[in-house]
Amino acid sequence: MSLAAALTFCFTSCKEDNGTEPGTDSQPAATIYTYEPSAPLNPDNDVNIRFVCNSKTSEAYYLVEKTTEKEAHKMSEAAYADFVVANGTKLQLTEDKHSGGKVSEVTVAGLLGDYTITAVAANGGTKTSASKTFRGLVWEDVVTGTYMYGCDFIKDLMGDEAIPTTLQICTTDETLYRFKDVFGEGNHMKINLLPDLVAEDEDGFPYTFFRVKDQVIGKSEGNNVSVRDIGYWQGDDKFVTDYGYESGMYEDYFCFIYIQYRLGSSHKGYGYDYFIPDEEDGE
Repeated sequence: MSLAAALTFCFTSCKEDNGTEPGTDSQPAATIYTYEPSAPLNPDNDVNIRFVCNSKTSEAYYLVEKTTEKEAHKMSEAAYADFVVANGTKLQLTEDKHSGGKVSEVTVAGLLGDYTITAVAANGGTKTSASKTFRGLVWEDVVTGTYMYGCDFIKDLMGDEAIPTTLQICTTDETLYRFKDVFGEGNHMKINLLPDLVAEDEDGFPYTFFRVKDQVIGKSEGNNVSVRDIGYWQGDDKFVTDYGYESGMYEDYFCFIYIQYRLGSSHKGYGYDYFIPDEEDGE
């Protein structure tokens, strides 16, 4: 996940359009925004939620349920709104001078799998609901091994040239992997396999391309330490797919990782990192 706000989905039961000026809203309404939390929280399974309610909202409630459990209720939208009010948590709303409405922020941790976040805005007997989904990632071990740093900046920061790690796969996405704790405890690096893009090295051994999205992997001197592949750095995927700056995974899970390191917005170096699987697991 990026640090920017995720897409917002707002579904309300009102038949009239909300007003376009503060104070002219016709029905209570809530909008849900989700954000990645910072350390020590885990963005794979924890989420910051901001509820923004309009000026017609007198009170609001929220409920976080596994999506399968929500669907199993087989309730209409109106019935589920009543269920959220009865079984959810009442939000502590504060006035928002900018919008003229009310806001509340909460953090929910430990979500494993698919969840639905539902908010209900109420005013007297009138209720409307909004919902948004969140997928808490679940990981399984693939192989243990050693991660070798190629950039002097990260070697100095970590105080070593290598660290033991575990390559893991996401249980809900067979193309998503991560190197666990590869930049210290809780600081992982995700990679996205491109299963349809396969090449051979000079010895004829095949490897599968993968991408390294822009991601924060730690902090130093109060600034974020981040990595990304050359395609994301240059804003052109062809640097990875066509121009020879690819990252690749072999059948035994040996990986070469061509990435750029940054401290804040400052470039700190780029080149090859490597993951070397342990022989007893990789063969």
